Amino acid sequence: MGLWNDIERVLSPCREDREYAARLVAGLEDGLSLATTQTALLRSSDAAIAAFYALLETTRPPVESRCKRSDSSWILESDLCWINVRACSIDDVPGSFVRAAKLLPAVTSDAILLAPFHPTQFDLSYAPETMTIADPALADPVLAAAGISPENQLRAFVAACGLLGKSVGYELLPYASQFSRIAMERPRLFRWVALDDTREGLEHADPEFPYRAEDRLRDADLVSSIVATAKEDYGIPVFRRHEDDTVEILAAKDRAYYSAIRLCIDHGLWPVPAHARNGVGIPAFLRYDGGNDFPVFSYRDADGSDIGEDAYSIVAPFAFYDDMPTNSAPTNTIHRNQDAIDYYAHVFTYWRDSFGFDFVRYNAVDRIFEESLDEEGCVPASDRPSPEILKTAIMASRDGAPGTGAVASRKGPELEDYAELGFDLNMGNEALRRIDAPLVHDALALYDRLVARAEDKRPASVCFSIDVPESGAPRLWGSALSRVMGPERMRLRHGAARFLSVGRGRRPMFETMGFQDGSIGLYEAGLSIRGLEWADDKAFAVGYASIERLHKRMKSFLAAAYIAERHVEPGYAWWQIRGAGRTRLIVAVVSLETAEGVAPGRISIPLDPAWGDMEGRAYRLPDSVGVGLEAARSVQIDLSFLDFVVVDLAPAFY
Repeated sequence: MGLWNDIERVLSPCREDREYAARLVAGLEDGLSLATTQTALLRSSDAAIAAFYALLETTRPPVESRCKRSDSSWILESDLCWINVRACSIDDVPGSFVRAAKLLPAVTSDAILLAPFHPTQFDLSYAPETMTIADPALADPVLAAAGISPENQLRAFVAACGLLGKSVGYELLPYASQFSRIAMERPRLFRWVALDDTREGLEHADPEFPYRAEDRLRDADLVSSIVATAKEDYGIPVFRRHEDDTVEILAAKDRAYYSAIRLCIDHGLWPVPAHARNGVGIPAFLRYDGGNDFPVFSYRDADGSDIGEDAYSIVAPFAFYDDMPTNSAPTNTIHRNQDAIDYYAHVFTYWRDSFGFDFVRYNAVDRIFEESLDEEGCVPASDRPSPEILKTAIMASRDGAPGTGAVASRKGPELEDYAELGFDLNMGNEALRRIDAPLVHDALALYDRLVARAEDKRPASVCFSIDVPESGAPRLWGSALSRVMGPERMRLRHGAARFLSVGRGRRPMFETMGFQDGSIGLYEAGLSIRGLEWADDKAFAVGYASIERLHKRMKSFLAAAYIAERHVEPGYAWWQIRGAGRTRLIVAVVSLETAEGVAPGRISIPLDPAWGDMEGRAYRLPDSVGVGLEAARSVQIDLSFLDFVVVDLAPAFY
């Protein structure tokens, strides 16, 4: 029997739980996501969702591992949804792997990208203590007490995805929290500063050039000796937690780990933090803040301007290269730190082989080509991964698993250079833009580029991102995108994502947890342990399901079709989608965002006279029932502001 059967046995669902589970199973029979809000699903009992998946385990066969396929082209046919397990908290009940599984029946996307799920420092999801541990805080304590470990609860989540036909992706970071377990256990993978007794300068290194290989090795060896002492004091061999560790051993490992951190601080040893987004070189030690007991670094861009306000100074990047200068791009030879490169490149292998993950999103790679100082991609301007390192990591992820998908976090339409490294997808930039005339122009131009790509090139595409978890950041929208846009504009984004994705120009939709029912708080949930602001917008969820129902009916036609005639005005746009022959024509008509907010009114879309008389239905999203329509030589559509109408036509026969 499967893991969910074990979980069901522990949670002991009652009759009402089993009836609820049976209704969920029945609701999935058409292969579509449920119209039930994600909020409502999250409020269902843990026992009910366990009964649901246990029932699926008895009726559905095991799902193949997509990463074992002969290539990764499967991800180009997928749609992606980002889920933060910690944010699956509601009504003061913390997020867990089991509760995250509750969202899945209401998610259309068939590739689930998990936010980092490791133990964290400062409650920040993107400041992990390690990359080889599933955070025990994300495990249900009742299940853990019954012998179902945090790792097996994560496996249960992956199994739940598989039962619903969904793959699971891992987010690979090129950094960890400053005093991470990785940094303490493997200090040679990172850069360090060793401060003198006065805390006013560096103990050994040249302050003008402190990041030579010999400096890193010497300081790392000092850390290793401190760590060895702490381990000996507490009688443990490693800081890393293992699935079969007893409670006593886990406690001893934690005490030894935090003791080693304190000893490093007392000896003036600190990992060097990550540079700011536009920084060059490596941050330089500036001074020591005695009151708060930490070193302060300076962060400069290529012009020498102070960009410290933008620094993410609580994480330390892997030291991929030695002999990097401070706050300036390297001009002399730099040297690879092969140990750091190998560690980074093989992190995913553990999650792939032990847990069944199928794809990777590579974080902090959105400026790799701008920051590359040579044509080979071997000399980076700063401390982020270079193109050669990413290529190495992608190759390692596919060693023995050639179907492993690779997604770049690049928020842009560029794909050729990324594809040459082995990437399948970029994120696209739509989440940073409004659905207006310039966006539609650009989307159609990207469609043409995708269609025109030579068939002997590596298949690749660009996601159409309805939203991204960081959209609420101050440097982006400054607030949750759903709050900025409102439901009408979010629905417009949904329609554009679905009906601008056609044939060889297909673009996977990227959505986020909570989008389905208007919930917000993605960015804030990444900065603290909290759930989303669950909106439980039933009308929006019904509309989401309706758009997906319509899209599914048209999906096979769209997959083999192409965009032919198109027209874009400041206030509206339309494009015609044709297949082989003259048996069917789909016309997408959209009222675009404008400052004036004026309804376009009646739009006439000319049709090729060769079509003759036509008939069909017009669907004003989110409606998937439609109204009858006849057309000859043109289609007449009345557009209100922010309307999206899909017209499905076929030749009329009398």
